[in-house]
Amino acid sequence: MDFSLEQTVVVINGHTVTGFSEDSDCISFPNIDLATVARGADGKMVAFSTGDKGGPLVLKLLPNSPSVKFFMNAVTAQMNGGAVKWVGNIRDALNQISFSLSNGTLTNAPLGQTIGKGSAKNAEFTIEFEAITPNYQASTF
Repeated sequence: MDFSLEQTVVVINGHTVTGFSEDSDCISFPNIDLATVARGADGKMVAFSTGDKGGPLVLKLLPNSPSVKFFMNAVTAQMNGGAVKWVGNIRDALNQISFSLSNGTLTNAPLGQTIGKGSAKNAEFTIEFEAITPNYQASTF
């Protein structure tokens, strides 16, 4: 399966995210535990669904990405006591996969830009979503 950010669109709270970093994992989905198991003394096992349907979505952006300002405005609002809820969609047109993102909370963000000799650090934002629902068939927003 091939992947291309040129054919992937990320829309969060109505904003189309642009300016992804050069990192190999500039969009990182969580691994979720679907079930836990308990084993009895006789070796028999029972499985229990965890109910987990979401987790942290990590977005890594170039320091000059227009989306950094969008996210930093939300960081400021949240730090000032505002409640910012996150929803969105990710669509990979190349592989005809989409993901619906619901009931998210921004859990990690930079407070400012790291500046150094010759380069600046990428901006990384983590949004914990209650549900990240995949659709592995052709879909549109």
